[in-house]
Order: sequence, then C-alpha cells, then structure tokens
Amino acid sequence: MSGSKWRSVEDAVDVVTSGMTVGLGCIGAEPTDLTAALWQRGDRLTDVTILTGMLLTGYGFLTGDNAGAFRLRTWFMPGTLLSGAARDVKADYLPLNWTQTARMLMAADIDVAFVQVSEADASGYHSLGIHVGQQLPMLRSARLVVAEVNPNMPYTGGSALVHDSELDILVKVDHPLIPFPHRSGDDTDRLVAENAARLVPDNATLQFGIGGIPTAMLGELKAMNRKGLTIFSQLSDPGVELIESGACGGEGPACIIGEVIGSTELYRWADRRTDLQMASAFETHDPAALAKVKNFVSVNSALEIDLYGQTNSETLGGRQVGSTGGSSDFAIGAMFEGGLSVIAIRSATKKGGSRIVPRLAPGPVTGQRTLTQVVVSEYGTADLRGKSMRERAEALAGIAHPDHREDLLRAAAEV
Repeated sequence: MSGSKWRSVEDAVDVVTSGMTVGLGCIGAEPTDLTAALWQRGDRLTDVTILTGMLLTGYGFLTGDNAGAFRLRTWFMPGTLLSGAARDVKADYLPLNWTQTARMLMAADIDVAFVQVSEADASGYHSLGIHVGQQLPMLRSARLVVAEVNPNMPYTGGSALVHDSELDILVKVDHPLIPFPHRSGDDTDRLVAENAARLVPDNATLQFGIGGIPTAMLGELKAMNRKGLTIFSQLSDPGVELIESGACGGEGPACIIGEVIGSTELYRWADRRTDLQMASAFETHDPAALAKVKNFVSVNSALEIDLYGQTNSETLGGRQVGSTGGSSDFAIGAMFEGGLSVIAIRSATKKGGSRIVPRLAPGPVTGQRTLTQVVVSEYGTADLRGKSMRERAEALAGIAHPDHREDLLRAAAEV
C-alpha cells in the first residue's frame, strides 16, 4: 500500500469542488468524519450533488447556513424533508427498487465516492463491512474513491472485500459505527408474527424487514424449533439470537446478506464470521438471482393494502414517508418455484384506522396486486393465490380489525 494515499480528513475533503456529484456510504456505514468536514465547507462550494440513501446523522446540511451548496439525490426520502419549512430544500427522490438503485449507481456519473472500510488484511484487502449492497456499485463507478479506514468496521467476507488498489485516498479514523435501533414487538406484533412464522418451513431462505413484527417473528421461529434456515438480504439484532439458537445454517452459510443493520454489539459480532456471507445487491435482490434461491420466503410489511391486493409502503396522506426498497424485488423473486411472498401487517393504525382499505388513495402503488400472495394480520391469514377479485377482497376483509370488517365486507361485495 502506497503511503502517499494517506491524507488528513481536511485534505481528503478538498478534492470536492463546485458542480461535482459526491456519492456517500449510508446507514451505519456513513463516513461521518468525511461528511462532517464536507458540510463545513459549504461556504466554499456551490451546486454539489449528494447521492446517497438513508443518513442516520440527519440532513442538517440541506437546511443550515450553507444549505445552498448542496442538493440531495436519494433513494430514501425521509418524510421530514417533505413537510413544513423543509419543503424548500434542494432534494430529489429517486423512486427505485433496490436492484434498480444498484444499476443506477453502476451507471451514475459520480465524481467522488466517500465510503468507509475496515483495516486491510495481510493481502491488502479491506472490507466494506456492514454495508455492501449500495457501497460496492458506488465505489466501482466513481472516478475517485476516498475511504475512511476504521478499526471499528467489522471485517466481513464475500463481496465485501475491496483491494487497496481500488481506493484512491485513505483517511485514518477511529469512531464508532452509527447504531440503528430496532423495535421490540408488542402483543399485537406477536400475534401477526405468529401467523407469519407458521408459513416459514424448515430449510427456508428467509428475507425479512426491520421492525416489531420481524423481531417477534424470529422469536416465534426459534420457539417453533425451525432448522436449516438461511437469513437473506439483511441481518439485524434479532437474527443473531436465531442463529445462535441453532436454527440457521446447515449445508450453506447461516446468512447471505448485503447489510448488517443494528446495534454496536451486532457490528462487533459480525467481525470475521465464517458463517456470514456478504453479497452484492445483484445477488440478494435481482429477481434473476432470486429465481435460483431454494425455498425463498419473503416477509415484508406495508403501510396499507387495499381489497385488490395492492400495497402502499411509501406514502401517508400523499406525503412520502419511506422508499420502495427491496419489497418489489422480493415479491417478483418469490413468484418462482418454491417461493412465497408474505405481507405481514397490523390490522389498524395507532389511531384506530384500518390498514386494510377498500382502495388505495391516488398515489404510488408499491406492490402490484398480481404479486401479492399471502397477507397476515393479528386476525388470521388471507391466501390470495388463485382467487378471484371478489374472493381476494372477502379474504382480506376477513382479517381486518373487527371495527372495520363489516364496512370492508360491504365494499368487497362491490368489487
């Protein structure tokens, strides 16, 4: 490794000039020393495009004194940027699923990529650690790659490995990775999770999201003594308990994932795990790859679903509050032989409104009705496969909250 690659944070950030596009690692892998220094240089810059996903440090760089220097292009648009005074910020949302995001990054005109990697091994290989899915294509397409080298980034294998020769500037840092809190499920989540867990057989390759329902579902799978499972796409804290219970692994790795999202303890646990295989977004989300995955079971949630089986995971009251993510990739991938897609939802919102609605309001549809296979709530399971429109509507109304079921059954009769 050439010593000339090493720079101070301040010198490394000086490579960014006005008019450039800068790609940023995101979620727990955000290179926070580099980004903090970049935001401080806003008074010297104009028209710098920031291309990234979810930033756990927030979006103050768009609303502070130097806000005019930066424009955000993101595949994850937080609702806070689309409400109140923040509506005036320069922010563009990219409505892409996970595979499309990776392909976009491969083709993007990125001047500089800021990423975070582990320390190198004896052969000169660093690891992207906890976030491979979008960091890898960003790194490969950028003209210049600036990497924070952090001893706190776990060394993970598979597609996470990048050679020192792929990194142009190195910055030595020593800061903790940003944790992502997970929510424990309540009693309602556990009822939903129990219905979802019954649909997961032994030897399944299991993809699941983040939140109270997935957390509770993994606990149910442990209690059901499932065996031979493979955790797929991403790993959060509850997954570790499932792995250590002996439910995962067998012929292959316990995990095939692109992201590790969770606590500091989880990040430490992931370091040099031989049963954890990191993979690119093209391996974990591309339907062509998912078609080859044995016994693929996808469990995701939605903000609401209508009686036609269409799902919305992105907007509330016409306001963008989330992103498409990988749910549509997984729903398509689950259409192949042996696959199953499950939508797991609470029947009602915290304010008592029904999450099962006659029709989605005008706006984005995240999941097409033809891709919705099975829906579970705390009141049961609606298997929509092979059913007519009327039968689907009746099945969905049947698992709605009792306060709304009669109205939905009347609406179902008119479908």
